[in-house]
Amino acid sequence: MNLGKLQLVRRWGRRARDLFPLTWRGFFVALFASFALWRFGYGTLDLLLFVIGISGVTLVVLSALTVLASTLYLRRRIPVAPRLRRLEAGSLIPTGFEVPAMAWMPLVRVEWQWLEPSGVTCRIRARGGLSSEEVIANRRGWVSGVRRRFTVMDAFGLSALAWERADVGPLTVLPDVGRLKNMPVLQPLASAEGLPHPMGSPEGDRMEIRRYVPGDSVRNILWKTFARTRQLNVRTPERSIDRARKTVAYLLTGPGDEPAAAAARVALERDGLGFGWLFGADGTAEPTESLEAALEAIARSRSYRLNGGRDAPPAAGLAAFLSDQDAHGEVHCIIFAPARSGQWTQDALAVTRNFSGAVSFVLGTDGIAHGQTSPLWHRLLFVEPPAKGISTAQLADLMAVFSKAGCDAQVVDRSSGRTFDYRRVQGLGGGHSLGGGHSLGGGHNLGSVA
Repeated sequence: MNLGKLQLVRRWGRRARDLFPLTWRGFFVALFASFALWRFGYGTLDLLLFVIGISGVTLVVLSALTVLASTLYLRRRIPVAPRLRRLEAGSLIPTGFEVPAMAWMPLVRVEWQWLEPSGVTCRIRARGGLSSEEVIANRRGWVSGVRRRFTVMDAFGLSALAWERADVGPLTVLPDVGRLKNMPVLQPLASAEGLPHPMGSPEGDRMEIRRYVPGDSVRNILWKTFARTRQLNVRTPERSIDRARKTVAYLLTGPGDEPAAAAARVALERDGLGFGWLFGADGTAEPTESLEAALEAIARSRSYRLNGGRDAPPAAGLAAFLSDQDAHGEVHCIIFAPARSGQWTQDALAVTRNFSGAVSFVLGTDGIAHGQTSPLWHRLLFVEPPAKGISTAQLADLMAVFSKAGCDAQVVDRSSGRTFDYRRVQGLGGGHSLGGGHSLGGGHNLGSVA
Protein backbone atom coordinates (compact mmCIF):
# COMPACT_ATOMS: atom_id res chain seq x y z
CA MET A 1 0.00 0.00 0.00
CA ASN A 2 1.50 3.30 -1.10
CA LEU A 3 1.59 6.45 1.00
CA GLY A 4 -1.42 8.05 -0.68
CA LYS A 5 -3.69 5.08 -0.03
CA LEU A 6 -2.45 4.80 3.54
CA GLN A 7 -3.30 8.45 4.21
CA LEU A 8 -6.74 7.92 2.64
CA VAL A 9 -7.38 4.92 4.89
CA ARG A 10 -6.33 6.90 7.96
CA ARG A 11 -8.57 9.79 6.97
CA TRP A 12 -11.63 7.58 6.56
CA GLY A 13 -10.78 5.71 9.75
CA ARG A 14 -10.60 8.95 11.71
CA ARG A 15 -13.88 10.12 10.20
CA ALA A 16 -15.61 6.88 11.19
CA ARG A 17 -14.20 7.18 14.70
CA ASP A 18 -15.48 10.77 14.95
CA LEU A 19 -19.01 9.67 14.04
CA PHE A 20 -19.06 6.83 16.59
CA PRO A 21 -20.71 8.30 19.73
CA LEU A 22 -18.80 6.26 22.32
CA THR A 23 -15.20 6.62 23.40
CA TRP A 24 -13.09 3.61 24.32
CA ARG A 25 -13.91 4.27 27.96
CA GLY A 26 -17.61 4.48 27.23
CA PHE A 27 -17.49 1.31 25.13
CA PHE A 28 -15.86 -0.75 27.88
CA VAL A 29 -18.14 0.70 30.57
CA ALA A 30 -21.19 -0.22 28.49
CA LEU A 31 -19.73 -3.67 27.77
CA PHE A 32 -18.96 -4.53 31.39
CA ALA A 33 -22.22 -2.99 32.66
CA SER A 34 -24.22 -5.04 30.15
CA PHE A 35 -22.29 -8.19 31.09
CA ALA A 36 -22.92 -7.60 34.82
CA LEU A 37 -26.59 -6.89 34.18
CA TRP A 38 -27.34 -9.96 32.05
CA ARG A 39 -24.90 -12.45 33.56
CA PHE A 40 -25.30 -11.67 37.24
CA GLY A 41 -28.25 -9.29 37.55
CA TYR A 42 -30.72 -11.43 35.65
CA GLY A 43 -28.80 -14.69 35.76
CA THR A 44 -28.15 -15.01 39.51
CA LEU A 45 -30.47 -12.20 40.70
CA ASP A 46 -27.57 -10.34 42.31
CA LEU A 47 -29.25 -7.07 43.23
CA LEU A 48 -25.99 -5.19 43.74
CA LEU A 49 -24.64 -6.05 40.30
CA PHE A 50 -28.11 -5.50 38.85
CA VAL A 51 -28.12 -1.90 40.13
CA ILE A 52 -24.54 -1.37 38.97
CA GLY A 53 -25.33 -2.74 35.52
CA ILE A 54 -28.49 -0.66 35.13
CA SER A 55 -26.69 2.47 36.31
CA GLY A 56 -23.73 1.94 33.95
CA VAL A 57 -25.87 1.32 30.88
CA THR A 58 -28.12 4.27 31.71
CA LEU A 59 -25.17 6.59 32.23
CA VAL A 60 -23.61 5.64 28.89
CA VAL A 61 -26.92 6.04 27.03
CA LEU A 62 -27.66 9.43 28.61
CA SER A 63 -24.13 10.64 27.87
CA ALA A 64 -24.43 9.60 24.22
CA LEU A 65 -27.85 11.26 23.82
CA THR A 66 -26.66 14.45 25.51
CA VAL A 67 -23.57 14.67 23.33
CA LEU A 68 -25.59 13.95 20.18
CA ALA A 69 -28.15 16.66 20.98
CA SER A 70 -25.40 19.17 21.78
CA THR A 71 -23.57 18.37 18.56
CA LEU A 72 -26.68 18.90 16.43
CA TYR A 73 -27.30 22.20 18.18
CA LEU A 74 -23.74 23.48 17.82
CA ARG A 75 -23.22 22.55 14.20
CA ARG A 76 -26.04 24.90 13.25
CA ARG A 77 -24.97 27.77 15.48
CA ILE A 78 -21.21 27.98 15.06
CA PRO A 79 -20.63 31.31 13.31
CA VAL A 80 -18.41 31.95 10.35
CA ALA A 81 -14.86 32.51 11.57
CA PRO A 82 -13.47 36.06 11.17
CA ARG A 83 -11.09 36.47 8.28
CA LEU A 84 -7.53 36.12 9.59
CA ARG A 85 -4.72 37.34 7.41
CA ARG A 86 -1.64 37.27 9.62
CA LEU A 87 -0.39 35.79 12.88
CA GLU A 88 2.93 36.15 14.64
CA ALA A 89 4.56 33.10 16.14
CA GLY A 90 5.21 33.26 19.86
CA SER A 91 2.37 35.71 20.58
CA LEU A 92 -1.03 34.88 22.09
CA ILE A 93 -3.55 36.49 19.74
CA PRO A 94 -7.37 36.63 20.07
CA THR A 95 -8.94 35.65 16.76
CA GLY A 96 -12.46 36.90 17.45
CA PHE A 97 -13.94 33.44 16.87
CA GLU A 98 -16.62 32.62 19.46
CA VAL A 99 -18.79 29.54 20.08
CA PRO A 100 -21.76 29.14 22.44
CA ALA A 101 -20.44 27.89 25.78
CA MET A 102 -23.36 25.45 26.29
CA ALA A 103 -23.57 26.34 29.98
CA TRP A 104 -27.23 25.32 30.06
CA MET A 105 -26.35 21.76 29.03
CA PRO A 106 -25.04 19.88 32.11
CA LEU A 107 -21.88 17.77 31.95
CA VAL A 108 -21.08 18.75 28.35
CA ARG A 109 -17.73 20.17 27.26
CA VAL A 110 -16.92 21.75 23.89
CA GLU A 111 -13.34 21.94 22.62
CA TRP A 112 -11.65 22.59 19.32
CA GLN A 113 -8.16 22.77 17.88
CA TRP A 114 -6.41 23.89 14.72
CA LEU A 115 -5.36 21.21 12.27
CA GLU A 116 -4.06 23.64 9.65
CA PRO A 117 -1.72 25.32 10.00
CA SER A 118 0.06 22.85 12.21
CA GLY A 119 1.97 23.95 15.27
CA VAL A 120 -0.77 26.30 16.50
CA THR A 121 -2.04 25.92 20.07
CA CYS A 122 -5.65 26.96 20.64
CA ARG A 123 -6.77 28.28 24.04
CA ILE A 124 -10.46 28.69 24.91
CA ARG A 125 -11.73 31.26 27.40
CA ALA A 126 -15.32 31.51 28.68
CA ARG A 127 -16.69 35.05 28.41
CA GLY A 128 -20.33 35.90 29.00
CA GLY A 129 -21.88 32.66 27.79
CA LEU A 130 -19.46 32.35 24.87
CA SER A 131 -16.21 30.44 24.40
CA SER A 132 -13.62 32.77 22.83
CA GLU A 133 -10.61 31.55 20.90
CA GLU A 134 -7.00 32.60 21.42
CA VAL A 135 -4.15 31.04 19.46
CA ILE A 136 -0.39 30.96 19.71
CA ALA A 137 1.81 29.64 16.89
CA ASN A 138 5.25 28.20 17.59
CA ARG A 139 6.64 28.49 14.06
CA ARG A 140 6.09 30.30 10.79
CA GLY A 141 4.00 29.03 7.90
CA TRP A 142 1.49 29.82 5.17
CA VAL A 143 -1.82 28.09 4.43
CA SER A 144 -4.67 28.75 2.05
CA GLY A 145 -7.24 28.27 4.82
CA VAL A 146 -7.72 27.43 8.50
CA ARG A 147 -9.10 23.99 9.35
CA ARG A 148 -10.51 23.39 12.83
CA ARG A 149 -11.56 20.17 14.56
CA PHE A 150 -14.46 20.49 17.01
CA THR A 151 -15.13 17.93 19.75
CA VAL A 152 -18.22 17.65 21.98
CA MET A 153 -17.81 15.29 24.96
CA ASP A 154 -19.37 14.58 28.31
CA ALA A 155 -17.66 15.24 31.61
CA PHE A 156 -17.03 11.51 32.27
CA GLY A 157 -15.32 10.90 28.93
CA LEU A 158 -17.84 8.21 27.95
CA SER A 159 -19.16 9.77 24.76
CA ALA A 160 -17.71 12.17 22.18
CA LEU A 161 -18.49 13.36 18.68
CA ALA A 162 -16.12 15.35 16.46
CA TRP A 163 -16.16 17.05 13.09
CA GLU A 164 -13.91 19.30 11.03
CA ARG A 165 -14.59 22.61 9.35
CA ALA A 166 -12.43 24.61 6.95
CA ASP A 167 -12.50 28.39 6.56
CA VAL A 168 -11.06 29.47 3.23
CA GLY A 169 -8.66 32.41 3.21
CA PRO A 170 -4.86 32.75 3.07
CA LEU A 171 -3.15 32.99 6.44
CA THR A 172 0.47 34.04 6.96
CA VAL A 173 2.25 33.10 10.18
CA LEU A 174 5.39 35.20 10.59
CA PRO A 175 8.38 33.95 12.60
CA ASP A 176 8.88 35.04 16.18
CA VAL A 177 11.54 37.76 16.29
CA GLY A 178 12.38 37.15 19.96
CA ARG A 179 14.80 39.86 21.07
CA LEU A 180 15.79 40.83 17.56
CA LYS A 181 13.90 44.08 17.86
CA ASN A 182 16.32 46.10 15.75
CA MET A 183 18.46 44.72 12.98
CA PRO A 184 21.69 46.55 12.05
CA VAL A 185 21.89 47.99 8.58
CA LEU A 186 22.84 45.18 6.23
CA GLN A 187 23.25 47.27 3.09
CA PRO A 188 26.65 46.25 1.73
CA LEU A 189 29.37 48.11 -0.07
CA ALA A 190 29.32 47.71 -3.83
CA SER A 191 30.34 49.61 -6.92
CA ALA A 192 28.52 52.87 -7.66
CA GLU A 193 29.09 56.59 -7.72
CA GLY A 194 30.74 57.80 -4.55
CA LEU A 195 34.00 57.65 -2.67
CA PRO A 196 37.21 57.00 -4.65
CA HIS A 197 38.74 53.59 -4.03
CA PRO A 198 41.57 51.89 -5.95
CA MET A 199 39.82 48.49 -5.92
CA GLY A 200 36.43 49.76 -7.07
CA SER A 201 34.81 49.24 -10.45
CA PRO A 202 35.07 52.13 -12.99
CA GLU A 203 31.47 53.29 -12.70
CA GLY A 204 31.86 56.73 -11.12
CA ASP A 205 32.18 60.18 -12.73
CA ARG A 206 34.77 60.60 -15.50
CA MET A 207 37.49 62.35 -13.56
CA GLU A 208 40.77 60.74 -14.64
CA ILE A 209 42.70 61.48 -17.84
CA ARG A 210 44.99 59.13 -19.75
CA ARG A 211 46.37 58.58 -23.26
CA TYR A 212 44.05 57.29 -25.93
CA VAL A 213 44.37 53.57 -26.79
CA PRO A 214 42.56 51.66 -29.54
CA GLY A 215 39.12 50.66 -28.34
CA ASP A 216 38.36 53.81 -26.32
CA SER A 217 35.10 55.56 -27.13
CA VAL A 218 35.40 58.63 -29.34
CA ARG A 219 32.95 60.44 -27.08
CA ASN A 220 35.51 60.42 -24.26
CA ILE A 221 38.28 62.13 -26.26
CA LEU A 222 39.31 65.61 -25.03
CA TRP A 223 39.14 67.43 -28.37
CA LYS A 224 40.17 70.81 -26.97
CA THR A 225 43.31 69.28 -25.55
CA PHE A 226 43.97 67.59 -28.91
CA ALA A 227 43.63 70.91 -30.75
CA ARG A 228 46.17 72.50 -28.43
CA THR A 229 48.71 69.67 -27.98
CA ARG A 230 47.95 67.36 -30.92
CA GLN A 231 47.76 64.45 -28.44
CA LEU A 232 44.75 62.20 -27.99
CA ASN A 233 43.69 61.99 -24.37
CA VAL A 234 40.51 60.46 -22.96
CA ARG A 235 38.60 61.03 -19.76
CA THR A 236 37.96 57.80 -17.80
CA PRO A 237 35.62 57.14 -14.89
CA GLU A 238 37.06 57.02 -11.41
CA ARG A 239 37.13 53.81 -9.46
CA SER A 240 34.77 54.11 -6.54
CA ILE A 241 32.90 52.15 -3.91
CA ASP A 242 29.68 53.32 -2.31
CA ARG A 243 26.45 51.97 -0.96
CA ALA A 244 24.76 49.73 -3.49
CA ARG A 245 21.63 51.05 -5.08
CA LYS A 246 20.07 47.58 -4.75
CA THR A 247 20.80 44.97 -2.10
CA VAL A 248 19.76 41.38 -2.73
CA ALA A 249 19.00 38.95 0.09
CA TYR A 250 17.99 35.31 0.20
CA LEU A 251 16.57 33.02 2.91
CA LEU A 252 18.07 29.54 2.81
CA THR A 253 15.89 27.04 4.68
CA GLY A 254 16.85 23.93 6.61
CA PRO A 255 16.58 22.36 10.07
CA GLY A 256 16.55 25.05 12.75
CA ASP A 257 15.89 27.90 10.31
CA GLU A 258 13.37 29.80 12.47
CA PRO A 259 16.00 32.24 13.90
CA ALA A 260 17.32 32.93 10.40
CA ALA A 261 13.78 33.59 9.16
CA ALA A 262 13.24 35.94 12.11
CA ALA A 263 16.44 37.81 11.26
CA ALA A 264 15.30 38.19 7.65
CA ARG A 265 11.93 39.49 8.81
CA VAL A 266 13.48 42.10 11.11
CA ALA A 267 15.87 43.20 8.37
CA LEU A 268 12.94 43.76 6.00
CA GLU A 269 10.61 45.47 8.45
CA ARG A 270 13.29 47.69 10.04
CA ASP A 271 14.84 48.79 6.72
CA GLY A 272 17.97 46.80 7.50
CA LEU A 273 18.52 46.18 3.78
CA GLY A 274 18.46 49.87 2.95
CA PHE A 275 16.57 51.13 -0.09
CA GLY A 276 16.02 49.37 -3.37
CA TRP A 277 16.46 45.81 -2.08
CA LEU A 278 15.45 42.53 -3.70
CA PHE A 279 14.47 39.48 -1.66
CA GLY A 280 14.11 35.78 -2.45
CA ALA A 281 13.56 32.61 -0.43
CA ASP A 282 13.34 28.86 -0.91
CA GLY A 283 9.96 28.00 -2.39
CA THR A 284 9.53 31.38 -4.11
CA ALA A 285 9.76 31.34 -7.88
CA GLU A 286 10.47 35.05 -8.38
CA PRO A 287 12.27 37.53 -6.10
CA THR A 288 10.28 40.51 -4.93
CA GLU A 289 10.75 44.16 -4.00
CA SER A 290 7.50 44.36 -2.01
CA LEU A 291 7.56 44.08 1.78
CA GLU A 292 4.27 42.18 1.97
CA ALA A 293 5.36 39.72 -0.70
CA ALA A 294 8.74 39.27 0.99
CA LEU A 295 7.12 38.49 4.36
CA GLU A 296 4.82 36.00 2.67
CA ALA A 297 7.86 34.39 1.02
CA ILE A 298 9.44 33.96 4.47
CA ALA A 299 6.29 32.22 5.71
CA ARG A 300 5.98 30.06 2.58
CA SER A 301 9.59 28.89 2.83
CA ARG A 302 8.74 26.52 5.69
CA SER A 303 5.84 24.98 3.72
CA TYR A 304 8.23 24.45 0.83
CA ARG A 305 10.73 22.62 3.04
CA LEU A 306 8.04 20.35 4.54
CA ASN A 307 6.12 19.66 1.31
CA GLY A 308 8.72 18.42 -1.11
CA GLY A 309 11.58 20.82 -0.49
CA ARG A 310 13.39 18.24 1.62
CA ASP A 311 14.09 16.16 -1.48
CA ALA A 312 15.52 19.10 -3.43
CA PRO A 313 19.21 20.01 -3.28
CA PRO A 314 19.85 22.31 -0.31
CA ALA A 315 21.00 25.24 -2.47
CA ALA A 316 18.97 24.70 -5.64
CA GLY A 317 16.88 27.83 -5.14
CA LEU A 318 19.92 29.88 -4.16
CA ALA A 319 21.73 28.82 -7.34
CA ALA A 320 18.87 30.02 -9.53
CA PHE A 321 18.60 33.26 -7.55
CA LEU A 322 22.31 34.11 -7.86
CA SER A 323 22.38 33.13 -11.51
CA ASP A 324 19.58 35.59 -12.21
CA GLN A 325 21.34 38.36 -10.28
CA ASP A 326 24.56 37.87 -12.23
CA ALA A 327 22.82 39.37 -15.24
CA HIS A 328 22.27 42.67 -13.41
CA GLY A 329 25.91 43.56 -12.81
CA GLU A 330 27.92 43.44 -9.62
CA VAL A 331 25.73 43.15 -6.53
CA HIS A 332 26.20 42.05 -2.95
CA CYS A 333 24.03 39.21 -1.68
CA ILE A 334 23.07 38.69 1.97
CA ILE A 335 22.18 35.05 2.67
CA PHE A 336 20.15 34.25 5.79
CA ALA A 337 20.75 30.66 6.91
CA PRO A 338 20.54 28.52 10.05
CA ALA A 339 23.63 28.32 12.25
CA ARG A 340 23.90 24.57 11.94
CA SER A 341 26.57 22.48 10.27
CA GLY A 342 25.47 20.24 7.45
CA GLN A 343 25.65 19.54 3.75
CA TRP A 344 23.99 22.87 3.04
CA THR A 345 27.19 24.76 3.88
CA GLN A 346 29.24 23.01 1.22
CA ASP A 347 26.44 23.28 -1.35
CA ALA A 348 25.89 26.98 -0.64
CA LEU A 349 29.61 27.78 -0.82
CA ALA A 350 29.89 25.85 -4.07
CA VAL A 351 27.08 27.95 -5.53
CA THR A 352 28.58 31.24 -4.36
CA ARG A 353 31.92 30.47 -6.03
CA ASN A 354 30.24 30.94 -9.41
CA PHE A 355 28.71 34.26 -8.38
CA SER A 356 30.51 37.34 -9.64
CA GLY A 357 29.39 39.59 -6.78
CA ALA A 358 30.21 39.55 -3.10
CA VAL A 359 28.38 37.30 -0.64
CA SER A 360 27.84 37.58 3.12
CA PHE A 361 26.07 35.12 5.43
CA VAL A 362 23.83 35.95 8.38
CA LEU A 363 23.46 32.82 10.52
CA GLY A 364 20.59 32.64 12.99
CA THR A 365 20.56 30.65 16.22
CA ASP A 366 18.49 30.34 19.40
CA GLY A 367 21.17 30.58 22.04
CA ILE A 368 24.85 29.70 22.26
CA ALA A 369 25.81 26.97 24.73
CA HIS A 370 29.11 27.71 26.42
CA GLY A 371 29.80 24.08 27.24
CA GLN A 372 30.23 24.66 30.99
CA THR A 373 29.76 21.54 33.12
CA SER A 374 27.73 21.83 36.35
CA PRO A 375 29.15 20.40 39.61
CA LEU A 376 28.45 16.74 40.34
CA TRP A 377 26.17 17.50 43.30
CA HIS A 378 24.10 19.82 41.12
CA ARG A 379 23.69 17.18 38.41
CA LEU A 380 22.64 14.60 41.03
CA LEU A 381 20.05 16.80 42.71
CA PHE A 382 18.60 18.68 39.75
CA VAL A 383 17.52 17.78 36.24
CA GLU A 384 19.30 20.14 33.90
CA PRO A 385 17.32 21.39 30.90
CA PRO A 386 18.70 20.45 27.49
CA ALA A 387 21.11 22.97 26.00
CA LYS A 388 19.58 25.26 23.40
CA GLY A 389 21.23 26.54 20.29
CA ILE A 390 24.71 25.71 19.10
CA SER A 391 27.78 25.11 21.21
CA THR A 392 30.78 27.41 20.98
CA ALA A 393 32.93 24.60 19.57
CA GLN A 394 30.40 23.82 16.81
CA LEU A 395 30.00 27.50 16.07
CA ALA A 396 33.76 27.98 15.79
CA ASP A 397 34.01 25.06 13.37
CA LEU A 398 31.12 26.41 11.30
CA MET A 399 32.60 29.89 11.09
CA ALA A 400 35.97 28.43 10.17
CA VAL A 401 34.36 26.87 7.09
CA PHE A 402 33.15 30.28 5.88
CA SER A 403 36.45 31.93 6.76
CA LYS A 404 38.39 29.32 4.79
CA ALA A 405 36.10 29.91 1.79
CA GLY A 406 36.72 33.66 1.99
CA CYS A 407 33.08 34.53 2.83
CA ASP A 408 32.06 37.04 5.47
CA ALA A 409 29.66 35.70 8.09
CA GLN A 410 27.82 37.02 11.09
CA VAL A 411 25.87 35.18 13.80
CA VAL A 412 22.67 36.61 15.28
CA ASP A 413 21.23 35.13 18.47
CA ARG A 414 17.44 35.44 18.63
CA SER A 415 17.27 34.56 22.32
CA SER A 416 19.63 37.34 23.46
CA GLY A 417 19.41 39.83 20.59
CA ARG A 418 23.18 39.90 20.07
CA THR A 419 25.34 39.58 16.99
CA PHE A 420 28.84 38.16 16.70
CA ASP A 421 31.51 38.76 14.10
CA TYR A 422 33.27 35.63 12.91
CA ARG A 423 36.61 37.03 13.99
CA ARG A 424 35.42 36.86 17.60
CA VAL A 425 34.15 33.32 17.17
CA GLN A 426 37.02 31.85 15.17
CA GLY A 427 39.19 29.63 17.31
CA LEU A 428 36.87 29.56 20.32
CA GLY A 429 36.59 26.24 22.14
CA GLY A 430 33.77 24.63 24.07
CA GLY A 431 34.53 26.51 27.30
CA HIS A 432 35.07 29.98 25.88
CA SER A 433 32.66 32.81 26.30
CA LEU A 434 31.07 34.83 23.56
CA GLY A 435 30.53 37.82 25.74
CA GLY A 436 32.26 40.14 23.30
CA GLY A 437 29.36 40.21 20.90
CA HIS A 438 27.52 43.34 19.91
CA SER A 439 23.95 44.10 20.80
CA LEU A 440 21.60 44.27 17.85
CA GLY A 441 20.14 47.43 19.23
CA GLY A 442 23.49 49.13 19.14
CA GLY A 443 23.73 49.60 15.41
CA HIS A 444 26.55 47.19 14.66
CA ASN A 445 26.88 47.14 10.86
CA LEU A 446 26.89 43.63 9.44
CA GLY A 447 27.66 44.95 6.01
CA SER A 448 30.85 46.73 6.97
CA VAL A 449 32.93 43.62 6.43
CA ALA A 450 32.20 43.50 2.71
